[in-house]
Amino acid sequence: MNQLLATGTYIGEHFLDNGLRFMQVNIPNTGKSGSDVPLYIVPNKAAGETFDAFAPGVRLLVSGRMYPSRQDYKMYVVPNQVLQVVPNNLNINQVNLSGGVGYIPDQPKEDLFTFSLMCSAPAQMLLNHTWQDSLGFRIESWGDDAKRLNSLLFVGRQMSLCGTLRYNTWQAQDGSQRSTYQVRVRSTLYTVFGENKKKKEAEVAKPTSNSGVVTPLPAQQGPDAKVIGAGVPCSVNPDDVPF
Repeated sequence: MNQLLATGTYIGEHFLDNGLRFMQVNIPNTGKSGSDVPLYIVPNKAAGETFDAFAPGVRLLVSGRMYPSRQDYKMYVVPNQVLQVVPNNLNINQVNLSGGVGYIPDQPKEDLFTFSLMCSAPAQMLLNHTWQDSLGFRIESWGDDAKRLNSLLFVGRQMSLCGTLRYNTWQAQDGSQRSTYQVRVRSTLYTVFGENKKKKEAEVAKPTSNSGVVTPLPAQQGPDAKVIGAGVPCSVNPDDVPF
């Protein structure tokens, strides 16, 4: 699952080099740092009337699936309901994601925990996305949530979360402008599934009280022996997860 419900300002039409036309909507920045979040709305039947129905500057309510692009690093949204004009003082920025943890980098701060979440979504040929592709989202959590998730998550673990979509820009050493989308986890609004692998490994490696020596798992032999660890998922290269 990858669902966005947000309000933003309609900026106008946006054209790609190949001539495809989208609607640009900017979600206001919700934090002390960061920039307004640019979204590129894919016109479809679910969205209703689009280009000719709105004037730049109006506030729109957008609901749909997010498709981060590895080609141009933009965030595309495929609506699943009609775009609606709403009051300018209405601010909504809610993301719901479900999937598997794809990559956990080294953590530079104790109160910050970041990882990538890989999600599935319906095919969108206009965006060169098929059912076999996974969508990668960069996730960040802070404070007690960061400590809790750090103790719960490992590559391959399934989870669901609710968060806000953010957009960060900076200038690289070569002078070029860089940007990235991130989802900030809302406090305690997440659920993990399955057995806690980290806790289990810690219990297995715990030394005995008598000898202080780690007790290994007993080996199985014979025709009924089971292979342990055959289902461990592979990690995802961070270079393949632009968001």
